[in-house]
Amino acid sequence: MKTLVIVAHPEIKDSSTQQFLKAVIAAQQNITWLELNVATLDETARNRELLHKNQRIILQFPLLWYSAPGILFEWLRVTLRQNDATWLKGKELGIVVNIGQSEEAYRLGGSEGYSLSSLLSPLGSLANRLGLKLIPYFVIEKFAYQTETAKKRLVVDYLQYLELNQPANFEEKQAWAIRSLEEIAVGENNSEIQLILANFVEHKERLTELKAEVDLMKEVDDNEY
Repeated sequence: MKTLVIVAHPEIKDSSTQQFLKAVIAAQQNITWLELNVATLDETARNRELLHKNQRIILQFPLLWYSAPGILFEWLRVTLRQNDATWLKGKELGIVVNIGQSEEAYRLGGSEGYSLSSLLSPLGSLANRLGLKLIPYFVIEKFAYQTETAKKRLVVDYLQYLELNQPANFEEKQAWAIRSLEEIAVGENNSEIQLILANFVEHKERLTELKAEVDLMKEVDDNEY
């Protein structure tokens, strides 16, 4: 699947979050990174070509004053046409939003008083108007305070969000991890990575066996009623 990541940030070069995510996808051949600025606003033909070429469209931005940065809505205004639903229909729209608080703050009764779903609903309406399939949004919480372990987890979760069918199930995530390890192992010929890959595959096979046993037990229980 080809994915277009449209990044809206008023000071993107100074954003540790966006620069981190940009580095994450740098080697991914099927992901295109598009930063919005004065220049890209004027490249209407190229922007529309990118929308044509990619099956999954990601709107990525920080939540500023409970909304996306204004440049994103300006880009949408100058790029899209009223009849674009004829060729956009069936493509996917995802949202990657980073927030300075925990997601729990953005819910009814939370400190912010409104859920992220309600704050992002205008983009959901856009998806509906254009016939886009809206996939669950992806939240990055308090990036500046994340540990190195959390950031490594973010790399995996972010790439899986961009590349896998959403929502992805456990088996799909496992298969993705094995493919990624295989690619790294081939490229680097690293014995340590080869060992990690072998252990991962072994655990995957065991988990598959356990799942089959659990499913069989459930089937037996269901037949007793």
